[in-house]
Amino acid sequence: MLSKSDFKIASTCPKKLIYKKASYKTKNDENEYMEMLAKGGHIVSKYAQLMYPDAIEINTESLEKGHEKTKQLLEENENIILFEATFISDGKVVRADILEKVGNVLNIIEVKSKSHDDEEDKAKAIKKQKENIEDVTYQTLVVKELYPEYEIHSFLLLPDKAKRTTIEGLAGWFSSTEMIEEQFEIDELPARNGGNIQRPVIEFKYENYEDRHLYINQLKENHLLTLLNVDKEVVEKIDLIKDRASRFHDILTNGIQPVHFSINKSCKECEFNLGSEQEKNGFRDCWQDLTDTSPNIFDLYHGGSLKSKAGSYLDELIANRTISFWDFDVERFRTADGKYGPRGERQLLQFNQTKENAEYIHPGLKSALECLEYPLHFIDFETYSGAVPHHKGMRAYEKVAFQWSCHTIEKPGGDPVHSEFLNDEYDYPNFRFATTLMNQIGEAGTPLMWSSFENTILKDVLTQMKLYNYVDDVLENWLLRITKDKDTKREGRFVDLNDLTLKYYFHPDMKGKTSIKKVLPAIWNNNEYLHSNPWFSKYVSESGPNSNPYDNLEPIYNALENEEVVQDGTGAMRFYHEYMFGTDPLDLDRKAQLRKILLQYCELDTMAMVIVWRYWMDALK
Repeated sequence: MLSKSDFKIASTCPKKLIYKKASYKTKNDENEYMEMLAKGGHIVSKYAQLMYPDAIEINTESLEKGHEKTKQLLEENENIILFEATFISDGKVVRADILEKVGNVLNIIEVKSKSHDDEEDKAKAIKKQKENIEDVTYQTLVVKELYPEYEIHSFLLLPDKAKRTTIEGLAGWFSSTEMIEEQFEIDELPARNGGNIQRPVIEFKYENYEDRHLYINQLKENHLLTLLNVDKEVVEKIDLIKDRASRFHDILTNGIQPVHFSINKSCKECEFNLGSEQEKNGFRDCWQDLTDTSPNIFDLYHGGSLKSKAGSYLDELIANRTISFWDFDVERFRTADGKYGPRGERQLLQFNQTKENAEYIHPGLKSALECLEYPLHFIDFETYSGAVPHHKGMRAYEKVAFQWSCHTIEKPGGDPVHSEFLNDEYDYPNFRFATTLMNQIGEAGTPLMWSSFENTILKDVLTQMKLYNYVDDVLENWLLRITKDKDTKREGRFVDLNDLTLKYYFHPDMKGKTSIKKVLPAIWNNNEYLHSNPWFSKYVSESGPNSNPYDNLEPIYNALENEEVVQDGTGAMRFYHEYMFGTDPLDLDRKAQLRKILLQYCELDTMAMVIVWRYWMDALK
């Protein structure tokens, strides 16, 4: 049976459908980012369901029984709304998020967490929903096959960034329990057509209260969702989707042996590439003897941008089975006019230095560092954005700046002094966040960031001050002086260490990447003298040198006696949500654990910048 999720994954690569049905593990199984997206999507689904309080949910032990129940309810009711209405037709199965029957009309409503902006040009907004439109088209196809006598309309129900909530603490109305496993089977069909679906359970916190309807009315009166009619787009796509569904069903029927699809550069991000230690590895199955080629063409800085007469230069190399890093024709790094642009120069540098297995430090780095004015402020931010916002006045996916870390070196030879902020108030924190940072670093010295994220967030705060009618002339003027803005040609005070890396520094271990998560281990692992520096001693493993200080963060034991640690920004977002809205306020021990987890991660983000800066200063003496 070809489900909606089967169709979706097969549309990215038909071979993935085989691996999914064969229960190959994926990177997404234990991926915090994907887990966060799943939870966000299910929160939106729960939110949407509350807009239809009289609906009936099809909750049966099998998809076949769900199909029969749906059929029965549609036949018996002139008007009805169903959740998870189930349809099986000719080897295809779908469950509609919301199905609305009004007389002879069936409205298929697919709930998605991807945002829509009702103030944006409609054509552009529709184009951004391509994947979701294909999803609802597949559902429409199946329903039309079963109910040709009905007039069928197709909709997307989406968070609308043009709307603002009037409810304080809205996201806190929803809580997520542990991921559960639902098992569905198709009656009287081979077992391979069954499947397990991992999903978080989202609870509406007030559903057991007598005044539950009051909260639902609040949501309905000023909700953040937009119903987008996509009938035109569905009509345009339905024949294509029908042909595609037929091919995908044939793949399921015939199995893996007859299925042959060309490998290409998009395989780099394949979720079925789990490494050679995995018994089942979809990437290895597809790439065979090419799998272990190292270094390979995927390691090149922006290698996907290289073009050939046929289109992609990487795809040309893959087709010829020449994927070693040394198979590159370096002349391809030139632009059409025969010159090396900034990107080509970086690619050529990486090629040459990797070939020699040698670090590269451009002499210009010394003068760039000498231009920095003390005190030096190494700054990092953590933010949160969700489809359902936390605070009154916020839009869907509007960023909440909840944490900063700063290491300040007052003068040459001075020690780094740490300061930090973590919001623990339940009101909108962005202005308090910016004010505390302003009070800490003031007007003196050079603020340093890695990439432009911090600059972007502070520019957002400037915009939010106007949107929220927040008046603070001192803060506004400080934000104008510290931030860079290309449109107004405002230079600002920030210096971007990522930009300095791109211009002046390379190590082969970075493999074409310039993020702090790549630069730090390259420097740390190849310069053990740094481990004896008292500034960095807490990040040295007791068992010996380690390639990544993030692996050496002190684990925090939670209430279930599991070790927890944040190692990326996604983890910080997840833990912050729990810290503010997912933990019993009276559970002071758990709150303290979460706070410690968040603080130690953000502190390392700024100390990582200090480590890189310290090494550069030493190397350039």
